[in-house]
Amino acid sequence: MGYSGLTSQYHNDRPVSPRQRVAVKNPVRTKTPAQSEKILSVAARLFGTHRFHEVRMDDIASAAEVGKGTLYRYFSDKEELYLAILSRAADHFSERMEAVVAGGGSPQARLEALVATIIDEFDAEPHLLELIQRAEVLRPAGQEFPWQHTRELMPKLMRGLFDEAAACGEFRVRDPELTVWMLLGGIRALIRFGPRPEGMARRVVENFLDGAAP
Repeated sequence: MGYSGLTSQYHNDRPVSPRQRVAVKNPVRTKTPAQSEKILSVAARLFGTHRFHEVRMDDIASAAEVGKGTLYRYFSDKEELYLAILSRAADHFSERMEAVVAGGGSPQARLEALVATIIDEFDAEPHLLELIQRAEVLRPAGQEFPWQHTRELMPKLMRGLFDEAAACGEFRVRDPELTVWMLLGGIRALIRFGPRPEGMARRVVENFLDGAAP
């Protein structure tokens, strides 16, 4: 057996199909967190300045400087992208609030910092309220609501600060459960309609705890 005969045992002479050639030339690209974050950031800006039905996937792909195929590889449709934006915002906001409450300072100081964080988050992300409302109203029955954990976390953290303050004697509210919702309702009104004077979080907490009347 000659040299060619020996080496032919290790050669695969089967023809390569056109599909296989395309697969070799165009391998599937791996999704990356950086690309996903870029798409989400761009989409959040668009949803923040336009109504949901006005934003097209074409617009998002163009603004993110990616092809439509790439965009659909990350998010199958606009609804999935929308919910991903809300989930991302919820995670970020929850982490900020938990860090503030776990930080140093008296319960009242941390309550002021928590109020400031809530107001700052919605000021920095003005589209958030509309995103939350739309997702909640239109979600199918049984579908997970990305903002639910954050919604439950806010009163829980606030109630914890009330309990800490009572335990250390700094201040005590008569009805902590009701007070939490009254304070959160006032903060929501300020976020939507109120001014932004200096020291607003401190003023909110002081007026709420001490009473508006002298």
